Amino acid sequence: MSDHRGALTAEGELYPSPRRALDYLETDPPEPGRAIEIGAGLRWARIPLPMELNHINVWLLRHEDGWMLVDTGLADDVCRTAWHSLEAHDLEGRALRRIFITHDHPDHMGLSRWLHERHGAPVWMSEIGHRSTGEFLAASPDELRERQLAFVNAHGMEVELEALRKAAGREHGAWYGGLPPLARASAGGERVHAAGRDWDVIETSGHCRGHLCLYDAQDLVLIAGDQVLPTISPNVSVLPSRPDANPLRDFLESLARLERCAPGTLVLPSHGRPFRGLHRRVAVLRSHHLQQLESLREACPRPAIATSISISASACSCRNGPRIGRRGYSIEAHPGKHGLRRVRQPRPASIS
Repeated sequence: MSDHRGALTAEGELYPSPRRALDYLETDPPEPGRAIEIGAGLRWARIPLPMELNHINVWLLRHEDGWMLVDTGLADDVCRTAWHSLEAHDLEGRALRRIFITHDHPDHMGLSRWLHERHGAPVWMSEIGHRSTGEFLAASPDELRERQLAFVNAHGMEVELEALRKAAGREHGAWYGGLPPLARASAGGERVHAAGRDWDVIETSGHCRGHLCLYDAQDLVLIAGDQVLPTISPNVSVLPSRPDANPLRDFLESLARLERCAPGTLVLPSHGRPFRGLHRRVAVLRSHHLQQLESLREACPRPAIATSISISASACSCRNGPRIGRRGYSIEAHPGKHGLRRVRQPRPASIS
């Protein structure tokens, strides 16, 4: 196991780089619902989140006579309140002219329809992200739970449908404020103009399909979404919707694509503080996952199934389904396909 391994958070494993490996931007984060200038035509804003991962960074780029926004926050009143503050104090009376979504998780696109309707701004995101969100929102809660049940049972977990129903808690689409119309299906290899500069669209995967990063090769700035975060590894999971996928392979291949960005690139992550040291961070994340993968191989010399599994009291009702565990941790073993996963009960983590 890696020496850097830490607690699980709602988003992934708390896994910081070694001390002094990253050079953080020398400015304090903006207050919730406020924005600060960090470059020509580029502002950093924070939207609070009502969960353990307590914020998302969103980015405002000058565009036409207004702004291009990257990501939105959840469809929750605390996020809407933050947006009212941004509109009153930091948008300078200018409307959003484009909403660019890095990926389809609710903290990134939950308010996209609400903001689209308030500002008349077209929404750009990947086609697969938009389509999969629509399919998710169109499915009934019972349909989703039955899919999750079939998935965990196929891996040897004896979980009752009623237990999944209780663990789910709130309505599965509550943090999505509806599906906005897709004005443009963005994809890797394209170029977007905003803040007086060109941004290359880099498509990445592993955390989710259709995850899009934006890279300014002239000024060396990368809007990284969740693909590279400074203190946690993003969630890389096999999901009931794609049980035969290999998201870890996709994630590692995507990290290699980001290594083509120049040394000295300023990384703007969705959670945590902006930093320089992209290549060092990629190396640490890759090493961590490869060490974990080797541990899985050693732990799975022959096929095995999970036993004594129950729905944990801390289950979360996110798109990935409830977190499943027992008192300390649970083990799923399926060598050659999805490997083994150890799930610790989450502990509070400070992600600044």
